[in-house]
Parts: sequence; structure tokens; C-alpha cells
Amino acid sequence: MVTWSQGAEDEQRTEQSKVTIRWIVVTVALAAVTYMRRTGTVDTPWPVIVALTAVIAALNLGFSAVLRRGAPRWLRYVTTGSDLAMISVLVGYSGGSASPFYYVYFIVLVSNAVRYGMAMAIVVALVYNVAYVAVLMVRPVADLTAEGAKILAFWGVALYAGYLAARFQRQTRILQAYEETILSLRARLGGREGPGGSA
Repeated sequence: MVTWSQGAEDEQRTEQSKVTIRWIVVTVALAAVTYMRRTGTVDTPWPVIVALTAVIAALNLGFSAVLRRGAPRWLRYVTTGSDLAMISVLVGYSGGSASPFYYVYFIVLVSNAVRYGMAMAIVVALVYNVAYVAVLMVRPVADLTAEGAKILAFWGVALYAGYLAARFQRQTRILQAYEETILSLRARLGGREGPGGSA
């Protein structure tokens, strides 16, 4: 049986891994947007690039400071919401619906769905809906049909990833129950074969 302390440790490790992945993604995204800015592929202003990088770095340092004392349950929602907000700003300033960074949304979706299951997958999809609609309001497009298809595709990936994560978690719990049963049977058999028991 998984104890509360084990669950808290797992949560802490999960959020620490997200901090590491966030550093990697922001480094790669910064290099990519800088290169694309210089080649004229995107027109993201330099002040926006610098500000986004600084905000994400500050958030990541803040999350690391919180994780030194533990991993409160609310942290998973704050980190996920801030990730989606930062991606939306980047997407909005790098071409809106045509932004090459649109697919970073899926990194946040899949990583959170795999770690936390269906409930978090739905939360990510809902926040994405609000954030991406806000991007489309700031950077309108002529054809909303394609954007509707993109949103539906995102929901499809969210539900499928959440289903797979929930199935994996259920199988893990069953396996743990089997292991506990085997350990219990071994302990009983060991007690019977010990002193005072019948060999």
C-alpha cells in the first residue's frame, strides 16, 4: 500500500523533473526563436523574447524554492497554468495560429497527463481552450474551421493520453496489490515453518 509520505515524495520528484524539463524546453525555445528572429521567420520583438525568458526563469527558480520544502498539491496546477500562459504569449507574439511554437502546448499536455492522469489532462485541455481562444482574439484568423479542428485534435490527444495514463495507474495499483499479497503469504509461511510451527 502506498503511504501518504511516499505519495508526497513521488509528487516532489514529479515536479522536480518538470523543473528540469522546463529549463531544457526554455533553452531550446530561446535558441529557436532567436534564430528564427534573425532569419526573419518570426517577428517576435527582442524585448518580448528577453521578458519571456526572464519570467520563465524566475518562475522556475520560485518552483525550485517551493520544492525544497515539499510539493503542495496546488503546485501542479500553478506550474501547469504558468506553462500554458507562457506558451500562449510566445505563440501570440510569433505568428498566432501560424506560430511554429504552437506544438509546445502538446508537451505540457502529454507530460502532465502521463504524470497525473485523466483529471489533469482535462484541466490542461480546458486551460488551453481559454488561452488559445485568447490568442485567436488578439491575432484573428480568416478561417476558424482549421482552428476548431486544432482544438478538437488537442482534446482528442488529451482524452487518449488521460485514458492511457489512468489505465497504467490502475495496472500499477493491481501489481502493487499482488506484490503485497505475495509478501504477506511469504510472511505467514515463514511463521509456520519457524520455531513453534510445523515444518
